Amino acid sequence: MASADKRSATENEGHLCSIHDFALESSRMNEAIANLEPEAVWRHFAAISAIPRCSKKEENVRDYVIGVARAAGLDYQTDAVGNVVVRRPGAGASSASAPVSLQGHLDMVCEKNMDVEHDFDTDPISLLVDGDWLTADRTTLGADNGIAVAMMLAILESDETPLPPIECIFTVDEETGLTGALQIDPAIVTGRTLINLDTEEEGFFCIGCAGGKNTYGTLPLVWEDAGTGTGMIVRVTGLRGGHSGVEIHQERGNSLVLGSRLLDRILREVPGARVADLRGGDKHNAIPREFQAVLEVPSGDVATVQSVVTAMEADFRDELGDREPHLAAAAERTDRPDRVIAGDGARRVADLLLSLPHGVLGMSHDVPGLVETSTNLAAVRIEDGALSLLTSQRSSRGSLIEWASDVVCAAIRLAGGTPRAAEAYPAWPPRPDSPLLRTAVEVYRRVTGADPEVGAFHAGLECGVINDRVGGMDMISFGPDMTGVHTPDERLNIPSTARTWTLLLELLRAL
Repeated sequence: MASADKRSATENEGHLCSIHDFALESSRMNEAIANLEPEAVWRHFAAISAIPRCSKKEENVRDYVIGVARAAGLDYQTDAVGNVVVRRPGAGASSASAPVSLQGHLDMVCEKNMDVEHDFDTDPISLLVDGDWLTADRTTLGADNGIAVAMMLAILESDETPLPPIECIFTVDEETGLTGALQIDPAIVTGRTLINLDTEEEGFFCIGCAGGKNTYGTLPLVWEDAGTGTGMIVRVTGLRGGHSGVEIHQERGNSLVLGSRLLDRILREVPGARVADLRGGDKHNAIPREFQAVLEVPSGDVATVQSVVTAMEADFRDELGDREPHLAAAAERTDRPDRVIAGDGARRVADLLLSLPHGVLGMSHDVPGLVETSTNLAAVRIEDGALSLLTSQRSSRGSLIEWASDVVCAAIRLAGGTPRAAEAYPAWPPRPDSPLLRTAVEVYRRVTGADPEVGAFHAGLECGVINDRVGGMDMISFGPDMTGVHTPDERLNIPSTARTWTLLLELLRAL
């Protein structure tokens, strides 16, 4: 058993027990899911929902996993980046079979609406049941990928037979850069059959996914004291947002795209308007839902700004229709800012935002209906006196990932900014002749009496990255029905979770 924990053995033992006991007590107290089945899955899901686990802050949930492993008497290993592998011996007639790896990530996207009081570093997720759906109180739920973690923990504790030897791989920091998968120590992964549990549509077996990278930008700004005008705040709110891979083809509204159009029109129609602050979006893999800009405008032009925003809200509603039924744009008075962007800086900001692409850039000619290449204008804010940008590019072809990133970099350079592109992560090429897929399809037919859908999708899964590190893996991904992931509207279907659990058990028995 190896560990990268820097605490002493005694301190570590006490910390693990504390986290484990706290989380289990929280799960028992959670009335929302107290009577749901399978009991072990929901008990663990409630427990990890009580543990803050934003990306790069997974220490406590990782310790909870280790606590479960210790309580069950199971071997575990960690690597230098913080991934955990827990091994359960085979049971019954399958005990001598080749090991099967289950995989999911410990972190979650931490998103909330601007008007919600919630500290993701300290507050537990508040779980709510709405009919057949589990959701959270105006924050992300964390079912992506908490339900995978809960199922894996339940498998580790299970006395089901027969089961092959099982290796559960819990990775860190998937949502902000696939850090755990990109840096996983190949020595701690012994299985060569891998089931990833990070897909969000029951009845769909994923056998391939896009690769991608993030591209950043910084635009320096010059500042001066504000004048004697009126402070105004311009907002775009009420958008659905969504996953920038799975839902990019639905052409939902992007608050930064709409906000940049508002800013451009205001600067053109109110020449004296000046910008003091700008922000919107947050995560690279979430389509932005909200935008706000703080302006100083000549006092006589307040009504003009409000008229511009009202007119453009009508345009946005007409353009987006029922894709964005709750879209709202508003302009109201606020305190006059202390400083504003000097010279033509605001114009350069508006021009840069207008020129940055967002959405689908190309469709696959190999898989009908599959998005091949896209880019997400993900986040913008003014900090440390400069404009900071975050964008994300995806494609099933490495050359097109680079092209999409180059387009973004060119726009940033033309505006006088400095671009920076992160290292790309690899795509997962489909393997239709996979023995694991063949077995999974047979089991699905036997369990449900129907055929599953099989295909690839335009989102980044850890499968391709792990295989790139480890090599020689036969892989598949599936999971229960989820909607609204990466947004406060995230929902997990309760009956679908139970059916997916049954499918997972039957597939493991067949392997």
